[in-house]
Order: sequence, then structure tokens, then C-alpha cells
Amino acid sequence: MEDGRKYLNRRKLLKRYAAGERDFAGIRISSSGLDGEDLREIDLSGADLIGVNLSGVNLSYANLSRAKMLCVNLTNANLSYANLRGVDLSGADCIGTDFSNASLNDAILTAAIFDGANLYRAAIGGTAKFIKTDLRGAKNFPPLGEGVFVYQTFREDGSFFEGPAWIE
Repeated sequence: MEDGRKYLNRRKLLKRYAAGERDFAGIRISSSGLDGEDLREIDLSGADLIGVNLSGVNLSYANLSRAKMLCVNLTNANLSYANLRGVDLSGADCIGTDFSNASLNDAILTAAIFDGANLYRAAIGGTAKFIKTDLRGAKNFPPLGEGVFVYQTFREDGSFFEGPAWIE
């Protein structure tokens, strides 16, 4: 616990979640992964999930605000209605991920891949950053809110936006 975060492995987290606990704010999860698990309404705000396999996981209504999710695998995960404000999804694989009605305000999306991701009614604004992000094939991509930064990003229609630009 060098950085003050509590480490949890998959087994311990799932056992505590099954017992009804939902508050796991600020924890660090070992890279073993939580793929395919149903963790709806969990609070992982500020958690360190770097490199964790979350493919097929149900994180609907979860609080992932300010979580470090660099290089995570979110293929076919359900993050509908999730709070992802300020999350760092740099290098994340979001292929087929459901972000419908999620808040991605202030998110860092550097080099993330969103092919087939559903962004229906997702909120993307504040200081969100799209740097070398691949949005090709993303579905229901919403208008970007004021203050969003875009640089060298493939848009959902396949066109390339060189930038840099802040959305006004």
C-alpha cells in the first residue's frame, strides 16, 4: 500500500460485492480482471484499474469518476448511466461498449478505440480530451460540449480531424 490505496484482488472484491458492499472508492485492483462480472451500481470513484480486463462487465449506474482506467479492455462492457466524469481512459479498448446516458465530462480519451461503442445520450463536455482517439464506427455519437479538446482524432464517420481545437 505504498500510495495509500487498498489493494483488492478479484476474489475479495467479488465476495464483498456479493455481501452487499458497493463502496470501493479509491481502491487498486490487481490486473487479474473482472471480465464478465455484474457490478452494477458499484462505486469505484478514484480507483486504480490500470490494465484491468473489464470485457463484458456490467458497470451500469456505476460511479467511476476520476478512476484511472488506462489500457483497460472494455470490449462489450455495459457502462450505461455510469458516472465517468474525469476518468482517464487513455489507451482503452472500448469496442462495442455501451456508454448510453453516461457522463464522460472531463474524461481523458487519449488513444482510446470506440469502434461499435454506443454513445446514445452520453454527455461529453467540460475539459474532455480526444487526442489520437479512434471514434470510427462509434454509434449515436453526441454533440461535443463546450471546452472539449480534439487533436488528431478519427471521427465516427471515418474522417480525420487534425486539430488542435477546443469546441466552443
